[in-house]
Amino acid sequence: MITATNLAVVLVAVPLVTAFIGYITNWAAVRMIFLPEEFVGVAPFGVKIGWQGVLPSKADTFASDVAGNVGAVLSPAELAERLDPAEMEALFADRLDTELPVIVRDVAEMLAPGTWDQMAPDAQQMVITQIKTEGRQVAQEIFDDLQGISHELLDLEQLVFDLLSGPNVKRLVRLFQEIGGKELKAIVRFGGWFGFVIGCFQALSFSIFDQWWLMPLVGGIVGLGTNWLALQMIFRPIEPKRYAGLITYQGMFPSRQDEIAQDYGRITAREILTPANLLRLVTEGEAGTRIAQVVLTKVSERVDAARPMVEMLTQTEVTDAQLASVKMMVVGRVTESVPEIQPEIEAYLEKQLQVGELVESKLRAMPKLEFERLLRGIFEQDEWILIAIGGALGAGVGLLQGLAVLSVG
Repeated sequence: MITATNLAVVLVAVPLVTAFIGYITNWAAVRMIFLPEEFVGVAPFGVKIGWQGVLPSKADTFASDVAGNVGAVLSPAELAERLDPAEMEALFADRLDTELPVIVRDVAEMLAPGTWDQMAPDAQQMVITQIKTEGRQVAQEIFDDLQGISHELLDLEQLVFDLLSGPNVKRLVRLFQEIGGKELKAIVRFGGWFGFVIGCFQALSFSIFDQWWLMPLVGGIVGLGTNWLALQMIFRPIEPKRYAGLITYQGMFPSRQDEIAQDYGRITAREILTPANLLRLVTEGEAGTRIAQVVLTKVSERVDAARPMVEMLTQTEVTDAQLASVKMMVVGRVTESVPEIQPEIEAYLEKQLQVGELVESKLRAMPKLEFERLLRGIFEQDEWILIAIGGALGAGVGLLQGLAVLSVG
C-alpha cells in the first residue's frame, strides 16, 4: 500500500524526473546526429556493432542531397550573366599591355631572327598598338563565348558535393548546425516540457495503480513521444494553424524561412561558392581544358588572319609549323598571367556575383515545401533512429526510476 508520504514524493519527483528524461534523451539524440565523426565500436565477423553520427556516416548521401538543391537556387547562366566581358578584359589589360612588347619581339624572333631589331621604333610601336587593339577585341570575344557555355564550365552540383563530402564532412556538419541550430535546440527544450507534462500523468497513474513497472513503460513512451512530437513541431504545420481556437502555431523551420535564407546565403558565399572555389572550378579538369580550347580557337583565328601581314613584315614565308608554335606560345603567356592577377579577379567576382544575396533572395521566394528539403533530409532518412534512441533511453531511465520508487516502499 502506498503511503501518503511516498505518494507526495511520487507526485513531485516523477514529473521532474520525466522532464529530465525528455530533455536528456532529446539532447542525446541531437548529439548522436553529429557525433562521433568516426565509427566507435567493434566489427566481429564484419558486422559493425557501435555507432557513428548519422550525418558523418551518410555524409555522401546528405552532401548529394544538398548539391541536388543547387539547381533550384542558382544556375551557371545566372552567375555568368552578372559578369561584363568588357570589365573582365580590363582586368587582364594592364598585365597584357606590359607583356605584349615582349611577346611580339619573341614571335618575330621565332619567325625571322633579327627582323624586329632592324625595324624603326615607330614601326615597332605601330605594330604593338595594332596587336594590342586586336588582343582586346579577342579577349572580349573569348569572354562572350565563355558566357555562352557557362553550363559546361560551371558544374555547381559537383563543386558543392566535393566541398561537403569525404574529407570535408566537418563542413557539412557545420552547415547543418549553423542553419538548423535553433531547431536542434528546440528539440531538446521540447523534450523537457513534454516530459514534464507526461510525468504528471505517470505520477497520477502510479498513485492509482501502485505498479512500479509503469515507470519504465511510461519512460519509454515519453522518450518515443517527445522525440516524435518535437520533430513534427519543427516542420509542421507548413503554414500557421489555429488549434482549439486558442493557439496559433507554425513549424519552426517554415516560420524562420527568411532568417534561414539569410544564414544559408552567408554560409554559401563564405565557404562554398567563393570566388576562389569558382576560379578553381573553371581552371582545373575538364572545364580548364574547355576554356583552353576556346582561347586557342580564338587566337588561332586571329593569327591565321594576320598571316599575310606577318609575312610582309618579316619578308619571309611563314610555315604552318611556325604558326602553330606562335599560337601555343601566345596561349601559354596568357594562361601564365592568370595566377598573377587572381586577387583582382576574385575581388571582381565577389563584387559582381553577390552570391550570398542571390542565394538569400532565391530561398526567401522558394515554396515552403521545397524549402523544407534543405534541412528535413537530415531527419527524414533516419528519423526512426532518433525516435528509437529516445524510447530506449527513456525506458532505461524509467527503469531506474521505478526501482528507486520500489526500494522506498
